[in-house]
Amino acid sequence: MAWLTFLGTGDPLNEERAQTSLALPIGGDDLLLVDASSGTVLLRQLQRAGIALARVRHLLISHRHFDHVGGLAPLLVALVPIPGAAITIHAAPATLGALHELLTLTIPGVEDWLGPRLRWQALAPERAIAIGDATVTPFAVEHGIECVGVKVECAGKSVAFTADTMPCPNIAKWAAGVDLLVHEVYSLDSDADAAHRFGHSTAADAGSAAHRAAARRLLLTHFRSRPFADPAALAAEAARSYGRAVEVANDLDTVEY
Repeated sequence: MAWLTFLGTGDPLNEERAQTSLALPIGGDDLLLVDASSGTVLLRQLQRAGIALARVRHLLISHRHFDHVGGLAPLLVALVPIPGAAITIHAAPATLGALHELLTLTIPGVEDWLGPRLRWQALAPERAIAIGDATVTPFAVEHGIECVGVKVECAGKSVAFTADTMPCPNIAKWAAGVDLLVHEVYSLDSDADAAHRFGHSTAADAGSAAHRAAARRLLLTHFRSRPFADPAALAAEAARSYGRAVEVANDLDTVEY
């Protein structure tokens, strides 16, 4: 079995949940993080999950919105005094440029403090790369700015993470037959106009994508706060489109697939 841990499952303004980040094993004791939550929230969630900072060897950033990159600077600062800690940041080219600017503005010097222990790798959509024992394939999604979803294959298992996106053909293409599809959700289909206007998907959209992909499981994440979206109602709507039961991610859940 493979597994992943959800460090954050909320949208930018959700005070009940941490913002988006998840951790996946990539061989040995090393981990890949996908997205970096917001601010020091990431460090708190890693501690609560029992994940030592030195295990985080790779960080893939889907896009430059603050709820996905806000934890980058605190993470790098926290790694500086840890002997042997090293990390590679993976992102699409425009996003990499934005990350360098973010660090220059918020914590100038941190790249020098880490020196060769900090590496950067540009992602090319639909070009697979090896990260540890895993094969990682980024794919473009539609969020209004440069944004990538990612498929991770390791130990004979596969998971696809959509990042933030409107409905788009690439989700079904790259999630085809995966053991687990982790899909963002903004609202019920009754509020589809707003969801799509902000570059997000409805629960029905998520279920339809999973159905077209023939994904074995569908798990929803990136929830707005409860007054705006009830996770149980979202899962029920997605299940109608998917044709199977749908699961809801919660902060610090570890999910086997």
